[in-house]
Amino acid sequence: MSKVKIITLGVIGVLLIFSLVIGISYAAWRLTLTQTNQNTLASSCFDITFEEENPILLENTFPMYDEDGKTLTPYTFTITNNCSAYATYQIQLEIMNTSTLKDEYLKIMIDEKNPVILNTLQSGEKTLSEASRAYIIDNNALDVNEEKTYNIRVWLDENVTTETEGVQNSNWSAKITINAQYSDRLPTDYEKCVANYGEDSINCKIIAQLDTTGACPTVNDDGTVLVTGEEEQEGYVCSAPDDYGTSYYFRGNVENNWVKFADTYWRIIRINGDGSIRMIYAGDATVIDALENREEVLKNGYNDSNTDYTRIGISAYNSSYNDNAYVGYMYGTPASSSYEETHANINNSTIKTKVDEWYESHIKDTEYEQYISDTLFCNDRSISEYKPSDYINSGIGKEKTAYRWYYDPWDSNKQYPRLTCSQQNDRFTVNDEILGNGSLTYPIGLVNTDEVLLAGGYSSSNSGYYLYTGKWYWTMSPRSFDGSGAFGRIVDDGGDVSHDNVNVSYGVRPGLNLKSDSLKKGSGTANDPYTV
Repeated sequence: MSKVKIITLGVIGVLLIFSLVIGISYAAWRLTLTQTNQNTLASSCFDITFEEENPILLENTFPMYDEDGKTLTPYTFTITNNCSAYATYQIQLEIMNTSTLKDEYLKIMIDEKNPVILNTLQSGEKTLSEASRAYIIDNNALDVNEEKTYNIRVWLDENVTTETEGVQNSNWSAKITINAQYSDRLPTDYEKCVANYGEDSINCKIIAQLDTTGACPTVNDDGTVLVTGEEEQEGYVCSAPDDYGTSYYFRGNVENNWVKFADTYWRIIRINGDGSIRMIYAGDATVIDALENREEVLKNGYNDSNTDYTRIGISAYNSSYNDNAYVGYMYGTPASSSYEETHANINNSTIKTKVDEWYESHIKDTEYEQYISDTLFCNDRSISEYKPSDYINSGIGKEKTAYRWYYDPWDSNKQYPRLTCSQQNDRFTVNDEILGNGSLTYPIGLVNTDEVLLAGGYSSSNSGYYLYTGKWYWTMSPRSFDGSGAFGRIVDDGGDVSHDNVNVSYGVRPGLNLKSDSLKKGSGTANDPYTV
């Protein structure tokens, strides 16, 4: 294996000049981002190109909200592997010794990922003598003749003001550096995870459990997963593509996916393709931990004969049911003449209101909110490819419509689970309007039918897989409108996948996504759950 060090690819310089703005009680700054095409590669076959060679100049820039920072013109460069071997590389942002502005005052957005405070990125080992510190932007790999483009945006956090300590007359500058290595194979996802987060990362430890015995369901060419039955005996980790990349999901009789977060127990459903951690509510920890029969309750379906621990309550999915609109987690205008108006994300469903209220009382404005990721929840309202002969499948008004999960995987018109969400309108997010729909109030939702099937649920009762609770609860997936009522998918008291009218009350089990690598401690068992 040969090693190539790529020194300075570009320069990002941000000059903050305090100035008095008449009629405005806070400061304006001028930000200058300078990029240079300096390429001192030892190998001529690894190319770097910049989208623009001229400086990007932003006049009178104020501290801004994330939604405004996302619209800034990015600092863009493309890496191309023209060599005859695989290339693994690490990109770093190295902060210059001359910088006086604290990194905690800056937001950075890498590609279309959620923006973060700069100094929350993983620290790297600086390579430049004029740098004081380094942050890792990405660890990745390129196949022969493959290329990857990066877009980096930097802005002042919205909370910075003229009164913020150390802001006035300060400056900040940084350089991009890359270390590259060539080898005869691409790194595994586990190796890339370790490169990004280290061997002690909980994410990496979960990815390392990926089953290699063939127990996992087969992933089809279209990204769907060939689930043919329940799983109650064995517990393992499998993978499938999602909207962000590769997702690693728990399946079957799993005992090491427990999380204790916000005084609440959760079960990890999967590591999403963006590295965030999808979890489902599993009980109030303050209540469960006080039980004399705590271990028995957790072992036997997580409920005893008298008390329901795993649901925040019960609710109809939607209290109204006589229109196609009501299959939505959010919905548009009933009796509309178009699919788009019917399924516009304007009104909150009954169950969304309940889930949002839980978030407000348990997560909002607490220390836990900083760990929550704006990763999408899928309320797949796409129309089924198959339908009964008397179904119109328009998705409007009272016209009979079979949605994607009208048919079960065990029917002749089989529908297979997948972790991609086909329609942007159905990808529920808070701020992300590029991949998601930006319609949520809070980054909280529900499990969907695809995730239940991949976790081990199917047509038969299954008390052995980790989503079984012995109680009925809603998923986020619609089923149909039969001409008089809207139907949604549920998990029944036997643990199998079923359905019912949306105005029937069943349990509510919220889902949250934690930011990548938030979990730092624990082994994932009920007695030693993962914690932040």
